[in-house]
Amino acid sequence: MTLHNETSLASRAAGALPAHGSTLLQARDVFKNYGPIKVLKNVNLDLAQGERHVVIGPNGAGKSTLFKVLSGELPPTSGTITLRNEDVSTQKGYRRVRKGVGRSFQVARVFLEMTALDNVAVSIEAREANCGRNGGFLALSTPRAIIDEALGLLSDLGLYAVKDTQGAVLAHGDRKRLELAMSLALKPKILMLDEPTAGMSPTDRAAAVNLIDRIVRDNQLSLLLTEHDMGVVFQLGTRLSVLHYGEVVVSGEPDVVRADPLVREIYLGRKSGHA
Repeated sequence: MTLHNETSLASRAAGALPAHGSTLLQARDVFKNYGPIKVLKNVNLDLAQGERHVVIGPNGAGKSTLFKVLSGELPPTSGTITLRNEDVSTQKGYRRVRKGVGRSFQVARVFLEMTALDNVAVSIEAREANCGRNGGFLALSTPRAIIDEALGLLSDLGLYAVKDTQGAVLAHGDRKRLELAMSLALKPKILMLDEPTAGMSPTDRAAAVNLIDRIVRDNQLSLLLTEHDMGVVFQLGTRLSVLHYGEVVVSGEPDVVRADPLVREIYLGRKSGHA
């Protein structure tokens, strides 16, 4: 991408520091290369306590790669990821889960051969094992308390009616909600959602936005998500960062980002660069 003024761009991207609580998750000077291809370039990003930070950008901007690096699915090529001021750059994803990070994926990842109830119950058991409350092992038989907690989560997310349905045959929207229930079963402090409304009908999308809004409020979560639908973005986001060809080019409050001329150029396709 050719930039008119790189110094100005850097100051735009830095934006003001989050005005919410203390910083929970932070990326500093992060690069991610796939061989010779630089997918992320000097990314700086913060998620503050209580914030709803949405990362937007055209297809191929590097949003999913950024999520993979932040969640520990992939290591950064260089740069630092900190979680509550602890450097977790080289830590695997499961270790970040133990520290309070829960996430979903563009294509919902559930156990297809298991029922919705069993999917959530296994997530709860994994949380208990990680905390050492059941000796660090999954139980041979599921305790009643875990089943009741799983049923409560399914009911809360509107999935009670499909509790005995295998993941493989769930409708797309139900599978996405099941994945969210599994993430919530881990009792995260940070919820990372990668394209949570992808492939949904307008009706399901509206319901999903209301659900996410309520879940975040009720559980006092900090939210980091990627999303294409601008209606969803402006309903959920308290802070936006625009990723373009692997760079955070603008970051700030939604109304400020929406009015930024550079963002308008990017979305109207007048910026030069590679697809």
